[in-house]
Amino acid sequence: MQNLSIQNVLNSRDSYNLAIPFVETQQINPFYKMSVSLLYVDSSGPAGQIYKVGSCSQGNGRWEDLYSLTKPFLQRLATEAGVQFGPGSGDVVKMDENTWKASAFGAIRLPDGSVRTSNNFKVIDLVTEEKKYRLSYEEKAERGISDYKAAKEVAKKYAGEWADTGQTNDQGYPVKIYIIAEHDRGKYIENSLLDAMTQLRANAPQKAATGAILRVIRDLLGIKGTYTIGELKKPFAVARTSFSPDYNDPVVKQMMLQQAMQSVGNLFGNTQPVMQTISIPQAADDEIDMPADIYEDVSVHPVLEQNQNRQADGRKKQQRTEEPASREMTEKDRSQDFCCDKCGRVIPKKVWDYSYENMGQPLCFTCQKAVKNRQGGRR
Repeated sequence: MQNLSIQNVLNSRDSYNLAIPFVETQQINPFYKMSVSLLYVDSSGPAGQIYKVGSCSQGNGRWEDLYSLTKPFLQRLATEAGVQFGPGSGDVVKMDENTWKASAFGAIRLPDGSVRTSNNFKVIDLVTEEKKYRLSYEEKAERGISDYKAAKEVAKKYAGEWADTGQTNDQGYPVKIYIIAEHDRGKYIENSLLDAMTQLRANAPQKAATGAILRVIRDLLGIKGTYTIGELKKPFAVARTSFSPDYNDPVVKQMMLQQAMQSVGNLFGNTQPVMQTISIPQAADDEIDMPADIYEDVSVHPVLEQNQNRQADGRKKQQRTEEPASREMTEKDRSQDFCCDKCGRVIPKKVWDYSYENMGQPLCFTCQKAVKNRQGGRR
């Protein structure tokens, strides 16, 4: 099996048996690519890839045998071409005691991205087939059997004689026929008909299913019914269209991303995720141990003032986080300027004023107590 470009095959179509559903180059879809495979037929008898169906005259007394492709080789062609069969293809329905019908549906993708379909059926009617077989055997018994292998087997069972036709086959050998004696012709016809109908009745459903599928393959790929040996020596060129987008093309890449997002949306919905945020409140300052002598100088109740100051500090910190930095300074913002010089803790303005007037520097209650202890007494 070899790989070639579709253009080279079409330009040299005389060198191939085309199994392609088109005869000229078409516009190829940017999401697909085409590949061509070459399949060779083994014309030897044991391979079972061809079978003889008749002969045709070449003039000057020469006859050439005609062959048809068997089921295994046709299925290989269908596989290489990417033929897809629909559900139920090959299902058989028994119409009556002597009739079976099978249908098949197949599709193949074309270079432009479209799909070509074929729907066909096969009917096996035993009554009609028996009539065909009888006429065929009567003709052979009267005019002679031309197939050498079949004639040789008949000569072993029935009386008759060999006759020269004056013709030669494709290999140059003279063509002879075997003519059955008149008294054995009836026996030959009935025995041959019995054997043929017994096999057909046993395999009628399978033959109907196979016939429907092979008809679809021949229709989609343009396979002929018969070939000569000379034609079968040429390879069969099969084109396959497969999905292969060019990701280097930005337009194709964008379309693929949109298709992927749409597919995900169809599965899970298009609702945007909701981002949840959790606010953690700012912790208030620890409780301040206020000395008892300060209570006398502060006009506000010390416990109430301490709670109010602690709540105000918490609100100030939250406002500093939420409000923009460009806002104007308010009176509450200025309370951040009253801090202890030693520990940096924010203190009320009254405590700041008291400490500055009595101790020469702004201190919180804890630091005031520590300074007083070092000085050796209270003021």
